Amino acid sequence: MNETSQTAVSPIKRRLLQATFFILLAIFVGLVGLFVRYLRQPAPLPQLIVPQADIVYPPHYLFSIYGAQGPVGVAVSPDGERIYAAESTGERLVQVFNRDGQWMGALIPPRTRSGERAPVYVATDENGSIFVTDRLQSGIYVFNESGAYLDTLLDPELSLSEYVAQHTGGQLSGGSFSYNVFQTNVIYQETAVSTEQLLAAPAASWAPLGIRIGSEGQVWVTDVAESRNCVRTFTLPDDPLLTTWHEANNGGTALGDSGTGPGQFAFPNAAMADSQGRLYVSDGNNGRISVWDAQGDFLFNFGSGNKEDALSLPRGLIIDAQDRLYVVDAVAQNIRVFDVSGDEPVDLFTLGSFGQDDGLFNYPNDIAIDASGRLYIADRENNRIQVWSY
Repeated sequence: MNETSQTAVSPIKRRLLQATFFILLAIFVGLVGLFVRYLRQPAPLPQLIVPQADIVYPPHYLFSIYGAQGPVGVAVSPDGERIYAAESTGERLVQVFNRDGQWMGALIPPRTRSGERAPVYVATDENGSIFVTDRLQSGIYVFNESGAYLDTLLDPELSLSEYVAQHTGGQLSGGSFSYNVFQTNVIYQETAVSTEQLLAAPAASWAPLGIRIGSEGQVWVTDVAESRNCVRTFTLPDDPLLTTWHEANNGGTALGDSGTGPGQFAFPNAAMADSQGRLYVSDGNNGRISVWDAQGDFLFNFGSGNKEDALSLPRGLIIDAQDRLYVVDAVAQNIRVFDVSGDEPVDLFTLGSFGQDDGLFNYPNDIAIDASGRLYIADRENNRIQVWSY
């Protein structure tokens, strides 16, 4: 009797084991597929599982990166492995951290002291070069992905390498050069053992503040020169040394001017385009976002007014691959997120509020996002970069 029962039960157990095996195999294959998909095109997990679903949910706080004094600008390398934080106090450098928050070094403009530099916003291009706006130097420093100094944009029509080449008889073939607005000369040295040459210093003609770089090499710079607040659009030349900057841009194009009316700015901080080519500008002292079409014509403003949800002091902004616009509001102590995929922006959610604890802000100023959906937020008065993720 017992042998018959055991013989009858055995096939059932076998089928259960087979079913369990195939279920586990299907789960394993699915996980491998998600992993491969993530490697090919990083994205938040829910979007990998249901890529076409209309999912609206806020990201959550992960951890904070410490080691930058009063960070006001933040950027991330194309591969997501390096985080750059521009300091407003201390040594006023751009501190570099890895993805886990460990310090890796700093970007140091040549021949400058801490009181002679004031880095604000940071951006990276697809090759990993780092662009840093400096309020005191009235220029944009450029470093390579290893942190070595490359060049400086002196004004909308001129790079330092172009200027040196013009005054040394042709294209640069090596050597080093530097410029400090508080000194009277450009210093150029052809080789490590040659004598330094002093060139007359060029006059600054702009006041770059915010910088963003698009996937196709578009560069948007907010210019807060007193005579004309505007947004300038450029195209990156092929040469990492910007010796063909003027040739590639001829001064670029400029949108807007100073004021409070439509199409005018009061200390614009950042500008970036959505997937339709519309440009969004954080019009800081006007307390609003200014929107322009792909042809450079003003469309509308939003976020201003006396309502409870109005923007107070918008500073850094970024737009992700889903056309979500993230706006850092320094006075409201939060991050406002809008869906800008349609004709008008839709308010999605707000991240954070005032405080010193995890996930709270004390005068935030800038934001960056990597390909996996990780957010990096410059939390200035808390002396940290906050990391959030979907």
